[in-house]
Amino acid sequence: MNIPFFNIGKSPEKRRNKIFVVANQKGGCGKTTLGVLLANQLVLKHHCRLVVLDADPQRSIVKKHEQDRERWPQLQPLYQVVPCTQLGSEKDTLNLIRAMRNEDFDFIIDTPGSLTLQGLLPLVFEADAIITPIQLEKTSINGTTGFIDMTAMVAKENGLDKLPPFFFLPNQFNKNWGRKDELVEQQKFLDYFAKLGTVLPKIPNSAEIQRYSTLYLTDKQHEIVDKCYDTLYDCIYNEKSKSA
Repeated sequence: MNIPFFNIGKSPEKRRNKIFVVANQKGGCGKTTLGVLLANQLVLKHHCRLVVLDADPQRSIVKKHEQDRERWPQLQPLYQVVPCTQLGSEKDTLNLIRAMRNEDFDFIIDTPGSLTLQGLLPLVFEADAIITPIQLEKTSINGTTGFIDMTAMVAKENGLDKLPPFFFLPNQFNKNWGRKDELVEQQKFLDYFAKLGTVLPKIPNSAEIQRYSTLYLTDKQHEIVDKCYDTLYDCIYNEKSKSA
């Protein structure tokens, strides 16, 4: 499979690039928003070279990027945003992964909020990081645990003794919300996810986050996501050990 529009400005020294997959079968947990903010942070703070693949059938990132470029034509794009339709089968996904691994760009892939695509789970197992946004309420937790259970089942069926590298991102967190028993239950959820992967620092509930753009990161947005995404960056790029 050939993806010529990625193949520009390659550096002379080849390195293994990074593939981030933003995934959770629970809709409304913030996959698209947090994926865009991660891309902005990696480019603007850490000077990564990125391609963002929009594999969600709604094409939310593609549409947002087009709207942003129309609104701010004077701003240069931070990265390419490309619609991705190659997750329909395991074969298609493996071909896509091989194509991505031949590039010097890193990739962030926004996935559908469903496990129905046959090619989604193979992508999860080949990624360097699966970023799973969660909200600390029962509906979101149930959807997330269903996603993890399905991944664990596939791993077992294929003779794998561990899950792929999950990074759980508590999103829309309100530190002032919850009775004592609810806060205790929330901590139990976090402890459970910490056994399965890395629990990243919480992203608080904020209107500023919802005002995201594919072309820039505001100072306030940077302040909100900095600790969370720097922890992720250190884990992936500096290969640090897992920390809660």
